[in-house]
Amino acid sequence: MTRRAALIATAVAAVVIAAIAAFLLWPRPSGQAPTASATPASTPTDDADTSGRPVAVFIGDSYTVGTGTSLDGTGFPGTLGELRGWNAVNLAIPGTGYSTGREDGRCPEAGCTSYIGVLPDAVAFDPDIVVVSGGRNDLGRRHLEPAVTAFYTELRSQLPDAQLVVTSPLWDDSAAPEALVTLREQVEREATRVGAEYLDLGDLFLDRPDLIAPDDLHPNEEGLALIAQLIDELLPPPAG
Repeated sequence: MTRRAALIATAVAAVVIAAIAAFLLWPRPSGQAPTASATPASTPTDDADTSGRPVAVFIGDSYTVGTGTSLDGTGFPGTLGELRGWNAVNLAIPGTGYSTGREDGRCPEAGCTSYIGVLPDAVAFDPDIVVVSGGRNDLGRRHLEPAVTAFYTELRSQLPDAQLVVTSPLWDDSAAPEALVTLREQVEREATRVGAEYLDLGDLFLDRPDLIAPDDLHPNEEGLALIAQLIDELLPPPAG
């Protein structure tokens, strides 16, 4: 490829990424495609913390929410916040992903947004740390790779000074499909590109049905505790 052709290809890729980001962030009327909305209980006022603890915002799906367990709503972020001394703010939404929204369940009337649409809510908390954990809902979606790229580009652009922590997408106690392995590689590449700390959690629940809730899909309380414990172990010790 000539230098001119390489420059043209780079420019085209940048335009595509920007277009995807603009499409995903563009406001939509109620009842159509998902709009940006965190869980109703999560607002900067409600989660204000005067203790001086670092604010850590979590973006993810039902695995981050803690769906199907007694920790529903706080999930593993609550436990991890205790381990790290963080004020954990859980903005995860069940059923969503890098390119995936949903229109039912806990979502507002207009539906739920993919991860990039959560960024305005995340920015409102002025977080010191952002933890992103999810991806299993994206398998089989079109335009997934550019959606991952657009999300991390926007995340770093909107929160240039925040510490970014990204986990590999998780699966249940069965073998992870090849599509998830590919997604893990994409997430690692894009997270690393924007200076995030990528944490490979591996096949944490493989052949461990004792860590899965009765719905045969989500981690139970012990499984959520294991996620928090492993993230804590992989991160450097908290300052101070």
